[in-house]
Amino acid sequence: MRVFKKLALSLGLAAAALAPTMPSVAAEVTTLRFSQWMPPGHFIVTNMFEPWAQEVEKATEGRVKVEFINALGKPQAHLDLVRNGIADMGMSVHSYTANRFPLIEIAELPFTTDDGGVNSVAYWRTYEKFMMGADEHKGVKLLGMWTSPATVIFTSQDNVQSIEDLKGKKLRSPSPLFDAIGKALGIVTVNAPASDSYEMLSRGVIDGMYFQYDQLDNWKLDKLVKTAVSVEGGFGKSSQYMFMNERKWKSLSEQDRAAIEKISGEWIANDFGTKWQVAEQQAIEKHTAAGLKTLRIEGEAATQLQERLAFVEENWIKAADKKGVDGKAALAYFREQIKELSAAK
Repeated sequence: MRVFKKLALSLGLAAAALAPTMPSVAAEVTTLRFSQWMPPGHFIVTNMFEPWAQEVEKATEGRVKVEFINALGKPQAHLDLVRNGIADMGMSVHSYTANRFPLIEIAELPFTTDDGGVNSVAYWRTYEKFMMGADEHKGVKLLGMWTSPATVIFTSQDNVQSIEDLKGKKLRSPSPLFDAIGKALGIVTVNAPASDSYEMLSRGVIDGMYFQYDQLDNWKLDKLVKTAVSVEGGFGKSSQYMFMNERKWKSLSEQDRAAIEKISGEWIANDFGTKWQVAEQQAIEKHTAAGLKTLRIEGEAATQLQERLAFVEENWIKAADKKGVDGKAALAYFREQIKELSAAK
């Protein structure tokens, strides 16, 4: 009997000694289904979303993962898809449902900065300071917002010598802001998401579009356009955002929410906006070398263009005031941030 007691004691001590090295029960993993409507190889997917998803997994020590799934609806439907829980996460372009987001147009205004990184961070800071309380993204957890570099006008025409040569041309417009700009310049606007650009241009439904240089490759438009028309600060920008179902967000642990917050907000604005600007500069150099002509509106012509489009800014200030936001103060702060961020580069 004594022998058996000694054996039992020895086994117990051995088990106790090994206990610290025994693997613990694996923590439960939460997988977030991200409905992705862009082409899998699109720059925004491979250089922004996928690296961010890796950062999420790293920040949460593997407890939260992002799974990219085929689009569960059209680009403009993604806000409601996520809000209703059909998908856990998504991204969209604010202008696709512009009536819901009158305040974000501050980031899309013309003549601000060519730099998408600078514009994105200034945008986030301004929105957070002046407009977050308006709760335009009600029903979803807003993870981040960013903008494109300066928007230019691309056309399949090769004889554009001035802004007046665009009169009567049909351009794909992504938002009411560009609709208004087009109307002021005598341009016929055709509303459509970016994903329709190639088919519309190749079939002659449109003569061109408002876009960025890097998108010529992303949407395979490089063989269809012949002239770019640009101006300092751009004709505008494209405001985009990433979001999560609110219930799904709240279901995450406090620790994981805090970890994801650190790589959201301004972090996303800076990371996404800066990467896009680098890609844009590379695309400008590539397409210019390949023979794409660029008409740069400068000097007196640029001054006149700004005067013709001054109403765009005035309209935004009025819209902001209606939402209870001091439009002039917000715009002044936005410009101040752009100036400071530009000087720091």
